[in-house]
Amino acid sequence: MEFLQPASLEEALSLFAERPAYTILAGGTDVVVHRRAGKLMPEGYLDVTRGPELREIRGGRTVFVGAAVTCGTLEHDPVIRAACPLLAAAAASVGSPQIRSRATLGGNVANASPAADLIPALTAVEGKAVISSRSGIRKAEILELVLDAGRCALEAGELILGFEVPAFQTDTCWAFEKIGRRNALAISRMNGAAAFELADGRMKNVRLCIGAATRSPQRFRTAEALLEGNTPGTELFRQAGGAVSEEILDKTGIRNSSQYKLPVSADFTVRLLENAMRRE
Repeated sequence: MEFLQPASLEEALSLFAERPAYTILAGGTDVVVHRRAGKLMPEGYLDVTRGPELREIRGGRTVFVGAAVTCGTLEHDPVIRAACPLLAAAAASVGSPQIRSRATLGGNVANASPAADLIPALTAVEGKAVISSRSGIRKAEILELVLDAGRCALEAGELILGFEVPAFQTDTCWAFEKIGRRNALAISRMNGAAAFELADGRMKNVRLCIGAATRSPQRFRTAEALLEGNTPGTELFRQAGGAVSEEILDKTGIRNSSQYKLPVSADFTVRLLENAMRRE
């Protein structure tokens, strides 16, 4: 089995165009699991972690984060913590310190797990994926890229170069929360991110994304519409939680887990929004 380690993005794109069946390798935290389970039998590996373009973080009104930036770097990087603390908080929730030192932002998205912690966070901060190939560069909304469980809208020869994230405004309220079987090293049973601004005491530009409740993370538009333009408060948040629970039921139908997941999703939404208000 061939293992290739290109030194630049240009070299990586060239090699990938010639070997589209090869598996992209960055942190390897998901690849190793799939390989051991027999779900992945690649012809070869293409390690993209040496390309400096994929490990870059650039500040500004729009922050660029390379796809090979690790969760550990996201957790502690001063540019990310200042411009997009929600993303730093989500990265801090991934696995253990050892896993965060290897797992990458691009890998977390490209693996397209329903429970991926960074997909709701990137969605709530209105991030966009920057996708590169030998044909050029295109951009995609996060939930346009993540199609379904384990499926991303990447064409043959395309790599995720990184992500563009608008820097938070001074009046941005935000929160990231997750539910797992334990406080650390837990796959999310439910996770979510919320962000909005306050103008004259009313919520605006509400973004609410919840994962691990449906086949892929989703924005809950009905709940967002209930919140938009209104004065935040517990009763309003409960209405939004009810809307989230109803939409999950519409998407998944009645299942064995519904008796637990539906009321939990409503309470989870309330907690998420209340915690966002504490960061006003």
